[in-house]
Amino acid sequence: MGEWASAADEAAVPATADGATEGVPFVPLLTLFIAVVLAVIAHRRRWLVLEGRPGLGWLTSPMHLMLMCVATWLAGGVATLAAARALGLDGTIDPAALSVRQMAIVTASSMGAGMLTAVGLIIWLRRIQLAPRATNSPARSIAFGVAMLVAWWPAIASAGWVAGQVQLMSTGIEPPAIGHTTLEHMVHGARDVWWWLMGLSAIVLAPILEECIYRGFVQQALRRAGLGPWAAVLLASVVFTLMHVGSVPAEARAASLTSLAVLSCCFGWVAERTGSLAAPIAAHVAFNLANLVIASAFA
Repeated sequence: MGEWASAADEAAVPATADGATEGVPFVPLLTLFIAVVLAVIAHRRRWLVLEGRPGLGWLTSPMHLMLMCVATWLAGGVATLAAARALGLDGTIDPAALSVRQMAIVTASSMGAGMLTAVGLIIWLRRIQLAPRATNSPARSIAFGVAMLVAWWPAIASAGWVAGQVQLMSTGIEPPAIGHTTLEHMVHGARDVWWWLMGLSAIVLAPILEECIYRGFVQQALRRAGLGPWAAVLLASVVFTLMHVGSVPAEARAASLTSLAVLSCCFGWVAERTGSLAAPIAAHVAFNLANLVIASAFA
């Protein structure tokens, strides 16, 4: 079920957080130092405390939320199969084996169908007054989401770099500089109409879809089931990370999945702090866009 949901989303590790370099890895160590300092400040000022925060405040039952999650996955899965059949693809779809054109069509179809389903269900919840609107304005939530991504970025990059160094020391396998199949396609692909379609899927459709699923349906189902805010954030992040395994090359999984887990916690925390999906969606869009720009610049 995770293949379609992760076909065009994040570059799992920021492009500057790659494997070992010659000499002293100054930039990764400086980033790690900044991450530690920010973590200490956040702890002392209790910025990460979520108790007493209302979250999204959705009122529907956990079962109904998970049924909506399944419906969204099914919509994306059916669209994936339909696109694959139209392209003449048989059997399991391997993202690494697809051309940019095939990748763009499959991902746009799956992400588009899933996003429309998820957004439609959330609009329906609002119409029947089971999903109240956030108290913050959308503009304020968006600004907060992007600002907090910047604050979390050193932790995201450092987590992936440390995991990559552990992999290198224990196995001798150096993590690749680009740890995501879709990003690899985009960095080395021709800038044609299919490239732009894949970029739209990765930068716009995927963040909206995934935040509706993981911070909306999954995280709020866990909250409605009685879990505390951080327990819900962490469990939703586990699901988010596991669903991305198929889109990450085996040699990049230690670094990429570790970064994804921290990134997901950032999105979950932002959603709980603001009570709005606009904030994590904005952070997700900014992350994907920044990774594409950085990876393209260093390719």
